[in-house]
Formats: sequence, structure tokens, C-alpha cells
Amino acid sequence: MSLGQKIAKLRQERGLTLQEVSDGSGLTPSFLSRLERDKVNISVANLRKLALFFNVQMTHFFEGEDSQQAGQVVRPSERIKLSLDDSPVQVYALLPANGDMDARLIEALPGSGQQGFSSRGHQMVYLMQGTLRYLLGEEEYVLHAGDTLYYTDEMALNWENIGEQPAHLLTIISNNGRDER
Repeated sequence: MSLGQKIAKLRQERGLTLQEVSDGSGLTPSFLSRLERDKVNISVANLRKLALFFNVQMTHFFEGEDSQQAGQVVRPSERIKLSLDDSPVQVYALLPANGDMDARLIEALPGSGQQGFSSRGHQMVYLMQGTLRYLLGEEEYVLHAGDTLYYTDEMALNWENIGEQPAHLLTIISNNGRDER
């Protein structure tokens, strides 16, 4: 199943119109229509908007129908790349899509980062190499190799590799066990 077909299926399963997806994601109905028919490509940033709108992990759009196995090994050669080849931030899915947890390996060149990213649920960041500055709401954190950052709930964050070498980090996002107050 193509990416466009998966998006169309998800929309139809939820009984949504293109206009409703447009209103919730910020993407135009005409773009969404062309996307569902595989007439256009989508950027990682716009795919993230759709994942947030549908409340699924980005890997949901790339996995096959057998991704719900009880146990599965994902080899480095089988990782799904979630970023463009020429991007200074390379993102790889480490787990098959299962809706409850998402694990990513991120490689960021010096000076690169992500702006205005938000996630739902619980997120853990483990910095394996490099130095990162995280802005989480009004708080600033500087992480060094070996540091871990944990935060919860949907919130905007910015991060930047402020070191002189590429940064390598592991992120794990879990929607399971989220506080329902």
C-alpha cells in the first residue's frame, strides 16, 4: 500500500472529510487530495503534522501490515528513514509502528536541530554523542553525551546541536500510560 493510500485509508476509517483533515493539520484539501492519489510528495514536517492530527507515530505511514508482531528484530539496513537525504538532521525509525511506542535514532550536524516540534505522551531523549541545547517551554537544558532528558504531555520544543561534532541521540516516545486527568 502506498503512502497516499495509507493516508486515505486512515482518513476514511475515521469518517473524516478532506476539509476536516485540512482544518486539523493545516494542509490544504487540494494538497491532501493529490497526496492520497500519490500525485505529490510530502515533506517530513507535513507528514509530522498528519501524524499528530491522526494521533499515530510517523512510522505508521511506512510499515507493512505485519508490523504488529509480538517480537521483531529491525536490522540497521531495514530502518525506515524519516528525513530527506540532504537534511542536516537524519531521523531513523528503530521500531515497527505499533501506536504505543516510537523509537528513533537521530543524527544531527553541528548547528542543526528542530524548531517547534511537539509530541504527545511521554518522551525520553538519550544523548549518545555531542552537545545539545533543548528549549522545553520556558526551560533551557544543555545535554552532554550520556545525559537523559524526560518530559511528558504535548508541548512545543526546540533543540539544536551546539557542539562541534555531530550529535547522536536516541528518542523514545510512548503514548501508553499517559495520565488522563
